[in-house]
Amino acid sequence: MTQKPPYVEFGGLASAPGPLQCDDTTLYVFGLKADHAKLDALCQKVFRTPTGGAMDYRPLGDNVIVTFGVVGAIRPTLEPWHSMGAVREPQVGFWIPVARVKDDDGELKAQDFGMFCAAMMLDNPISLLSGREDYGYPKTMGWSEMPAGATDASTPFTLDVFGMDFGGDEHPERRRLLELAPVGDELSEAELALGDILTVGEWIKDMLFEEPQVELGLHFAVEFGKALHDHKVNQVFLKQIRATADGRRADIQQVVVAPAITKNITVTQLKHDYDCTIQQLDSHPLHDELGIVPQQRVTLAMRMHFDFLIEAGQVRWSAPGTTDG
Repeated sequence: MTQKPPYVEFGGLASAPGPLQCDDTTLYVFGLKADHAKLDALCQKVFRTPTGGAMDYRPLGDNVIVTFGVVGAIRPTLEPWHSMGAVREPQVGFWIPVARVKDDDGELKAQDFGMFCAAMMLDNPISLLSGREDYGYPKTMGWSEMPAGATDASTPFTLDVFGMDFGGDEHPERRRLLELAPVGDELSEAELALGDILTVGEWIKDMLFEEPQVELGLHFAVEFGKALHDHKVNQVFLKQIRATADGRRADIQQVVVAPAITKNITVTQLKHDYDCTIQQLDSHPLHDELGIVPQQRVTLAMRMHFDFLIEAGQVRWSAPGTTDG
């Protein structure tokens, strides 16, 4: 394989390379009901169709995991960037739990587990470019509001985006996309007890795999158990850059897997259920593309605090005829 040329650093600091050490992270995690058929169509559009079936990821259930959070300090592990300082990153992510599958005489058999990042919104310009450029995070501009502390159970979670409806006289601006408002009585202490991350993993596994749409055999079970034990989650992306000569095509198109290794995890269930409201916005088609139910009661909600390392990404597939294909 031809050695890749060095990245030319010049001008103002716009991005930084991975691997990335992410410390003092707080994530609020919500499980939203979605349309499995739409999730499946999106996964096939992003992975199966462009790769000709070489990389086929499918949703494991009818849920989208939404995370509101703040990464307190993000530092590249490589020098000189590691010694330059740290970036604080508020973010909202939309994740689809998926399995890489293989077709076995017409039956889809799961091989390993991953989290497909279908959308991420944040307001930090360096983070906006860095993760998108290195790994393929589908990041766009967004502004999130969330509780200031762990004991604040009354503040809603809100997400505004730089978006628009489509039309000749339309223009993008900051608009409300999503709100999660606490509702009902506080849950009891017994209902709030979750235990360690392995217990949480089992809890999420039961929710996701209650009625799986793919065959989960022994191989998948072993791989999933190993990932839980190692506190490791494979993030799955389609990394692409529009072609210079024809912007409808791609100069780079790759399926990238970036493992995230977590440590120092504490988990608590949130004290309320939440009413979720999603606004229709053509530029951010959460219902049409992800099949998220626009108005729903959310009962799966928890707070996680941890540190994690995003390891160097692994290119699992490159499109023929592209820069790396």
